[in-house]
Amino acid sequence: MKHKIPRIYMKEHLQINQTYNLSKDNSHYLSKVLRIKIQDKIEIFNNTNYVFFAKIICITFHAIKIKIYKNEIKNNESSINIHIGQVISKNDKIEFIIQKSTEMGIKQITPLFSENCNIQQKFFNFSHKIKRWKKIIISSCQQCNRNIIPKIKKPEDILSWCKNNKKNDMKIIFHPESDVTINQLTEFKKYIRIVIGPEGGFSKNEIKKIIKCGFTSVKLGPRILRTETAAIVAITALQTKFGELKNSF
Repeated sequence: MKHKIPRIYMKEHLQINQTYNLSKDNSHYLSKVLRIKIQDKIEIFNNTNYVFFAKIICITFHAIKIKIYKNEIKNNESSINIHIGQVISKNDKIEFIIQKSTEMGIKQITPLFSENCNIQQKFFNFSHKIKRWKKIIISSCQQCNRNIIPKIKKPEDILSWCKNNKKNDMKIIFHPESDVTINQLTEFKKYIRIVIGPEGGFSKNEIKKIIKCGFTSVKLGPRILRTETAAIVAITALQTKFGELKNSF
């Protein structure tokens, strides 16, 4: 069995034969958690279609120094561009959605506030949450061998987000009372916007206004799904219908 070398993210522009000092977090992860040694190899991604390979050349109490010795093109991005608008739910649920949707290949996530959202916008600490969510996304990319980091947008009102869209996007609102399934969607568009509701569902007024913004109402089967389940099922169904899972079954 081939040994998997450690993989980390660096935001720097990387070049072959150059040396770099790792960040405090990366140094701690490699030295304290993985117990890495001098001359060990690591893989690095930096939000490009390249992966870089480096050797550990120095380990001190505070930092690790590496030297890049080669790079490779590695594009495993989805062929479709999914932007998910997810109504904010309790911490563990929204974090689960962010983690798993990153693994499933989405390109952007915008957390949303709606009428039935159980988080009040005026009490929401935007900067703290976004910082944490970005860490979750990077960690997920590190785990699933994804090199391009999905964008997470600043949370906003659901109707504002639905109005601010491109005319050529495929726009979908998932709602259990719809008569339309994903399999019935025939017109393929590379850019897809999907909106997933809160634990209490959308209000009737919201559904009308969202559909008025050009969104098609679609159901995800005969049962009512939890918000975190709906997000993953929706992305999987779209990847199966239009994207990278199309020929996998």
